[in-house]
Amino acid sequence: MSYTRDGIFEKIIEKLPTLKIHERREKDNSIFILEYNNRRAKIDIDSFIRKLGDKKSEKSDKKVEEFIYYIVNNFTAQDNVSLEDIAKEELIDKVYPVVRSTGFNKDNKQHLVKYPHTNETDIYLAYDFGKGYKLLDKTFLEKLSLSLDEVFEFAKRNLENLPLKYNLDEVEGNKFYFLNAKDGYDGARVIDKNILDYFYKKIGESYYLGLPHQDVLIIADIKNKKGLEILQKMMVHFFTEGTVPITTITFKYDGEKLESYFIFVE
Repeated sequence: MSYTRDGIFEKIIEKLPTLKIHERREKDNSIFILEYNNRRAKIDIDSFIRKLGDKKSEKSDKKVEEFIYYIVNNFTAQDNVSLEDIAKEELIDKVYPVVRSTGFNKDNKQHLVKYPHTNETDIYLAYDFGKGYKLLDKTFLEKLSLSLDEVFEFAKRNLENLPLKYNLDEVEGNKFYFLNAKDGYDGARVIDKNILDYFYKKIGESYYLGLPHQDVLIIADIKNKKGLEILQKMMVHFFTEGTVPITTITFKYDGEKLESYFIFVE
């Protein structure tokens, strides 16, 4: 007897009763977006099942248990972190900014700390607890006698202290820089002016920027129409790939500010 996606999903739902499962087709595969308490995870469960083989064994059962544990733990890690026990000094050292689309948490019933960024994006503040991060609300900051602006400055400082890592691809005279520190804050580096200016010195007026989801930031030196078409296709691809999508709209950077830039591909 082999494993089935329904059987594995049932075991996950036993541990996460309010879990929502959304199926999406990507090329010839079914990809599933799992949603729990406003958090998302994307899994390719069919590929996982194929790797298990046709027959169940003690080894494959253990892999399924580990798979389920990994998913459940990723969703519940935030719930196990109590902000009540965090001292002011610890918060100052471990607070970071994260980017979300303006459509995220629109009614803000949780009173999360939120700053406007662009027409498409907002900035939230998060406490990093190692395995993930927890978004901060205004009530918590008031208990620590910290102003929103103070904490925002601490968050920006911590972000600026993270290392800059990126890959470079060049296609038909256009250069694409992909920030890939893989620390959970690649997208957030869009508010680090030091990084924006570092690339502006390389690129100048042909500077375009993409923020399709929270774990990627694309900075592009676009020299021709083909480059714009490639950038837009990248944006759509990464937007659909991300567990926390942000926007398919591109930005231009003039050395001072970001402005939305709509690319129309024929």
